[in-house]
Amino acid sequence: MFLKMFLQMQIRTKLTLQFALMAGGILVAFSLVIFSLSANYRKQEFKERLREKAINTAKLLIEVKEVDNELMRIIDSANYSSLENIEVVVFDYFKRSRIYSSGKNSGIVFSEEMLSKVRNNNEYSFKIGNREAVGLLYTDGLRRFVVFASASDRYGVSKLNNLILILIVGLLVAIILTFITGLFFSRQALKPISGVVSRVSSITATSLGKRLDEGNGTDEIAKLAITFNQMLYRIEKAFQIQKSFVSNASHELRTPLASITSQIEVSLIKERSSKEYQEVLESLLEDARGLTSLANNLLEIARSEQDISALKIAPVRIDELLLQTQAEINQLHPHYQIETEITDNITDDEQELTVMGNENLLKLIFVNLIDNACKFSDGGVVKASIGFFDDHVLISISDKGIGIDSDDLQLIFEPFFRAKNAVNHKGHGIGLSLIQKIVKLHNGHIRVESERETGTTVFVTLPYTLQPIQ
Repeated sequence: MFLKMFLQMQIRTKLTLQFALMAGGILVAFSLVIFSLSANYRKQEFKERLREKAINTAKLLIEVKEVDNELMRIIDSANYSSLENIEVVVFDYFKRSRIYSSGKNSGIVFSEEMLSKVRNNNEYSFKIGNREAVGLLYTDGLRRFVVFASASDRYGVSKLNNLILILIVGLLVAIILTFITGLFFSRQALKPISGVVSRVSSITATSLGKRLDEGNGTDEIAKLAITFNQMLYRIEKAFQIQKSFVSNASHELRTPLASITSQIEVSLIKERSSKEYQEVLESLLEDARGLTSLANNLLEIARSEQDISALKIAPVRIDELLLQTQAEINQLHPHYQIETEITDNITDDEQELTVMGNENLLKLIFVNLIDNACKFSDGGVVKASIGFFDDHVLISISDKGIGIDSDDLQLIFEPFFRAKNAVNHKGHGIGLSLIQKIVKLHNGHIRVESERETGTTVFVTLPYTLQPIQ
């Protein structure tokens, strides 16, 4: 039950309780150590006082001849205040008979077993009830005696009890103060988090431009805010891309669909000849193929958004892939003039000509780049080259076409974007966006150089190996 309640508590309350329990545990341990040391010190100190009393009594009784038993009792009575209810008993070592008693009967029976322990160990201490006793062996030349001294240490026990009370009260007060202090500091420590929660709660789909205060930029709260701001940036960008994608995709789909609809409506107005119907069907087929191409490109963009670990990865011969793509494009467009150049700057080893990646996606790079270059180049003349270097492959596709304005060059990787001078050419503006995603998926880089009415060159750099999948 308590565990369930603890798990449901706020972090502030949990931290306060944990801090108070930890501090309380330390204080309890410290108090136990203090009490244990104090109790041991009282015991040793009182034992030493009993030992001194026993030795002094034995000396006066045995070594000073003028002192008899009655005088010894008077002396003991004079020192009564030093030890409460003190009783000193002296036994002869050999005869085991009592030769002196202070006269204050404590009720302790000094048995033969006690005498034997003193004789064997020279000293023996014990406690009976509230009285503590010490027995020791005293030697005077050839004579030997067993001396017992017992008394109640009411004053020492009273001080020890007072210490216990002080420790308990102090412990309770300290725990309460620790709890209050911990509550205050945990509230202060978590105050920035409350601010983060409040700020995040105010962010909606229409206000993704808001950002959290990053504070000093170094502590944990600041790092949390920085991470959250980065996530907000990615979400905002994804929303913008999705919005742009839906808008552009709708526009691109609406145009061919409207064309198909209008052609069908016009054809249905009146009877047509077989030739006219054939022309309409050919036009519809061309529009349908355009829609199919657009749908395929959209699917490829969706595929390129996947993590590389979700795709089939294998060694791909880049040179063979280029030649294969060239052959397929020439088969569809025999008038295209594609010049290929492969430069091996490192080795003739076949393994050095391979790149780790998804073959279908890598092939799309060549297909889109070469097809676009041929489409915009005069006479379909294009140069495709591959250079193999120590740690990467450099692919370049060049044309002598219409080129791209510098203003448009910054936007060419946006989905569905088409340069102003390309509106008269067929296309959907998806190719370069798709290529960029595929290149990034393979840890590569893409760069475009272009000059109006001169031509365009696209450079793609791909590493031989992919980064380890996390």
